[in-house]
Amino acid sequence: MHAQNQAGWRIYAITTIVGLLILAPFAWMVATGLMTTGQTLMVPPRLIPSPPTLDGVIEVFNRIPFATLLFNTIVVSAGRAIGTLIVCATAAYALAIIKVPGTSAILVGILALIMVPGDIFIVPNFAIIASFRMTDTLVALFLPSVFDVFGVFLLYQFFRGVPRELIEAARLDGASHLRILATIVVPVARSGIVSLAILSVLSEWKDLLWPLVVNRSIDKLTLGPGLALLRGVYTTDWNVVMAAGAMAALPMVVIFLVLQKQFITSFARSGLK
Repeated sequence: MHAQNQAGWRIYAITTIVGLLILAPFAWMVATGLMTTGQTLMVPPRLIPSPPTLDGVIEVFNRIPFATLLFNTIVVSAGRAIGTLIVCATAAYALAIIKVPGTSAILVGILALIMVPGDIFIVPNFAIIASFRMTDTLVALFLPSVFDVFGVFLLYQFFRGVPRELIEAARLDGASHLRILATIVVPVARSGIVSLAILSVLSEWKDLLWPLVVNRSIDKLTLGPGLALLRGVYTTDWNVVMAAGAMAALPMVVIFLVLQKQFITSFARSGLK
């Protein structure tokens, strides 16, 4: 019993230390965002603003259209999550449930594409978007990303676990593939669907390179490239940059705190970390 208590305290201590190490950069970002520019340049650096000020926050709204960037990010993230789920779910259904001819070869191709760095596809993606005259639009920010081979493979693994008896019973009742997918496969594989949606939103929320390539107008950018505009040519007001970073991360923190139980359950079932 004593040994178990000691082991429990060790795990608790290690977890606390690791948690503090993970939270330290975010706490420093928030603290710097509440400083003046002069306080951020002091040597040795200050960890706690004295006195705290919202000058950095006010300056963010003076320098960039933060509300517009935040709205664009929410719209683009939602569009990517919805588009990715539709494309990946239908593709995974065809591979795992219908078992279209050449499924094995297609899966090998998907695994090969997962190993290829995504930046390689920036030039062909831009050529395709430009040919459709969709540059400098919000749709251009997420359209190439909805064709996610990792998402197809992830949902394929979940769809394989759906009991075949349920599928066969639905077919005997005359259900279409679309109805089977919506009413049987997706509810059973709910953890995989939620995990893929979370990963899609997180990936889009922090994307930086692709929005800079495909869009030029600042009112068509997202928070990632928008915040990069706060960096100066010769000097940078780090309190302004950190205040903007904290505000950009705040919606995701709130969403996580509200839905943390569902997040942890979904990732635990999917085996992702």
